[in-house]
Amino acid sequence: MICPSYPTPFLYIFSEQVPQLLYYSHLPLIFISIFIGFFVLIKDKKSKLSIALSTPLFIFSIWLIFDLITWTSNSSDNIMFVWSFFGILFISLIYFFLRFLYIFFEDKEIPFYLSSIIFILYLPVLFLTFTSLNLSIFDLVQCSSIENNYFVAYYYSIGVLIFIYLCYFVAKHYIRSDSFSKSKILLTGVGTILFLIFFFLTGIMVTILKYFNIVKDFQIEQYGFFPIIIFIILLALTVIKYKVFNIKLLAVRSLVFALAFLIGSQFFFIKVTTNFILNGITFVGVIIFGQSLIKSVKKEIEQKEYLEKLSEMLKHSRTRLEEANVKLQSLDKLKTEFVSLASHQLRSPLTAIKGYTSMLLEGDYGEINPQAREIVERVAESSKNLTLVVEDLLNVAKIEQGGMKYEIDKVDFSELVENTARDLSITAEKKGLKLIDSIPKDQKFFVSGDKEKLRQVLINLIDNSMKYTPSGQIEVNMNFKDGKILLSIKDTGVGISKEVIGTLFAKFSRGDGAKLNSTGTGLGLYLVKEIVEAHHGRVWVESEGTGHGSTFFVEIEGVE
Repeated sequence: MICPSYPTPFLYIFSEQVPQLLYYSHLPLIFISIFIGFFVLIKDKKSKLSIALSTPLFIFSIWLIFDLITWTSNSSDNIMFVWSFFGILFISLIYFFLRFLYIFFEDKEIPFYLSSIIFILYLPVLFLTFTSLNLSIFDLVQCSSIENNYFVAYYYSIGVLIFIYLCYFVAKHYIRSDSFSKSKILLTGVGTILFLIFFFLTGIMVTILKYFNIVKDFQIEQYGFFPIIIFIILLALTVIKYKVFNIKLLAVRSLVFALAFLIGSQFFFIKVTTNFILNGITFVGVIIFGQSLIKSVKKEIEQKEYLEKLSEMLKHSRTRLEEANVKLQSLDKLKTEFVSLASHQLRSPLTAIKGYTSMLLEGDYGEINPQAREIVERVAESSKNLTLVVEDLLNVAKIEQGGMKYEIDKVDFSELVENTARDLSITAEKKGLKLIDSIPKDQKFFVSGDKEKLRQVLINLIDNSMKYTPSGQIEVNMNFKDGKILLSIKDTGVGISKEVIGTLFAKFSRGDGAKLNSTGTGLGLYLVKEIVEAHHGRVWVESEGTGHGSTFFVEIEGVE
């Protein structure tokens, strides 16, 4: 049967009998929906989310194509055939939008029980679609199918129930989610809801108005297709903001394509030459501007991706460095514990060696011959040096473990220096050195500190000067400078090069005279620095270079 009011050719889209609104409500959205659906699938072929989004877009495209046929075909058989599918498409569209949101929000399918309920309600629509209970007759005057109102009400009711649950699902996730997820839910969830509200509301309105014969022009239904633009824009924002589907240019390309299509479609019904020319200029301008915009956005996105890649690399490197640092700290802790344990274990035998050698030298076990005495003296000297090394290792271990304790009291610093210098003068004389005490006798130098720790500072500094002074003298001096006590220990030793001065107080660091003295550990000056700084003072060394001696300085606050 042929509709008498329609032209002969099948699907004569640009006939005068066809509403021009179809150019805007159908054609652009068909191509946009198909374009986005295939674009998503091509970019993420294996993604479940890509399929979840593409499915309702393809169903929507089919709906638009079938509706376009009902407006443009002149064959009643064709119209009846495509019209019968609207109930199936109606329910399917809402169901697959719900599935998309489930996968997008929860990364899982719709629960089996819910899908089962929907499927059971859907079965009557599926079985009755091609019967007279759906479409009874065809109206040749209106060139439209006559629907069974009860059948339409049934599948609309199912669609509305699914839609109500979809709204509940979006609202539930919005309320329970954090601020970051709320934005994602708002963009995608609300976009879907708005589209479905406007799209199906117009369909329901047309059905009701037609039933009560309130209106006879049903072009109002075409306005229901426009809200899909809202969904596309919101979806595009989600794509850009949350990198869904990895299609950064989808939004810009889709909008430029839609704008060009809408302007281009006007060529088919413009009748005034001037308007045709102006529309052509506008169309060309949109194409040029759109391409420029796409290139600009693409460049910006590439730069952003490059910066994000660098940021990710830096983050990865930082994580690796942090892991390495944790391992190093663990190893350093084990090393410190080992040194502390080993040092403690060495103290007992060293004490015994020192004790027995002292008794041998003093004649407690009888007189020993000169040759044996020389050997015992060497053993005593070696044990003394080893004892100092062990003490240094223990002190370093305490410092690194935060266990170095200071018993603070008022100390006569000048007296402490004099006594220490006097004790070490014998050792200096044995080495052929002269240890000079130049401390002013008419002044008192008091400090607040740990007497034994300060004594260790003095011993290490004077002993260090003796080790690296083959001949000459060592002069100890003390005075006030800028309200602080300044101690200086000047020697005529091997001196220190400028390159070495900066590292001299580091742990295990040894100066230019390392070959001259092979017994040093490189810990003495490190301990001096740590102890002096713990007393809120500072220590440094000055030298004119190798062969010109050196002077060590200790600056510390004095007290009344």
